[in-house]
Amino acid sequence: MILLREPPDLIGFFAGNLGSLFMEDVFSYVLSGIRSGQLIVQHGPLRRTVTFRDGQVVFATSTERYERLGAVLVQIGLLTPEQLHHAVSLVTPSRRIGQVLTTEGTVAEADLYNAMTFLVREVVLNLFEMMEGSFIFLEAQAPLSDVVKLPERTRDLVIQAIKRGEATNRLRRHFPDDLRLGAGAERFPPGEEALAARVQPGATIKELRSVYEGSLHAFLTWVEERVRGGSLVVEPVAPPTPRTQPAVEMVGAEMLAPEERYNLLLSLVYRAVDELGRDPDMLRGFLKSPPPGLEEAYSGVELGPDGRVDVDQIRRNVACGDEALSRALTLEALDAFVSYALFSAQNVLPQDLADQLALTYRALQEGLT
Repeated sequence: MILLREPPDLIGFFAGNLGSLFMEDVFSYVLSGIRSGQLIVQHGPLRRTVTFRDGQVVFATSTERYERLGAVLVQIGLLTPEQLHHAVSLVTPSRRIGQVLTTEGTVAEADLYNAMTFLVREVVLNLFEMMEGSFIFLEAQAPLSDVVKLPERTRDLVIQAIKRGEATNRLRRHFPDDLRLGAGAERFPPGEEALAARVQPGATIKELRSVYEGSLHAFLTWVEERVRGGSLVVEPVAPPTPRTQPAVEMVGAEMLAPEERYNLLLSLVYRAVDELGRDPDMLRGFLKSPPPGLEEAYSGVELGPDGRVDVDQIRRNVACGDEALSRALTLEALDAFVSYALFSAQNVLPQDLADQLALTYRALQEGLT
């Protein structure tokens, strides 16, 4: 829950969790209502804020270092790192970095505005990389200051963001976190010394990501380009010990109660992830932060070593005195968890196995209707 002091011009708000809604759904809510206000999205220490006026993006900020004005000015070649360091030393509570750069004559007003427009656009595009976190949209009167005009309408920007997300997912499948990279025969371009040093003894994609200043899409695109150019090479790995592909047929499931059938499917997803060498702990994210409305149902519920949950505990959590309603609430809670598990697993499982599990889930649902 996010507690905020209510602004005097607050009209309403819309809040939720990215585990239950996609970012495009959130933007659709703002666009369809031609709304003004602020969208705040947070996951751990990362916080991005987007300001809307009549359904159009007019400003954005971020806590990420690479999504700050100074970093962008260096990235697009309007500042050197040394000039940025000097400008930051002149910043005061009443004198922001943009004012410092223009009054000192380091950056022209037009260049500063173009850099800010570029930054706002990048913050919005990078929002669509976020698969976890919470959001709140505070609808209020349109802001009067800190406003930029983007080169495209927000609806077109969302389409670009969705396409970038698809490209990022493709790259993630090609370069998973545990893939090891080494230095190739070709030299790295100037400015990439820190990355070259990190990969010299060999590093995983996850380890290399920690020293790359940029979005996930930019990082994976960089990896792909360096591998193609010969600066990076994929280190060979020993073939894994053959594992028996987990069966996804729910043999005899028709003899089980609906709650047990959901639990069986949860265990199949858990086992499929585990037997293919992936970390099944990702399923625990649902229990740590259940979607809105399911917090009470999953209070005190843990994931067992076989991927099952304590159905009796869920039933006690949702008990309301009406046995039929309590059972319906239990099944609804289990259905939400299974849906989350399948969605999460499809990012790490082979497509054919993910499809089999999805078909099994559909058969389970049809059997309950």
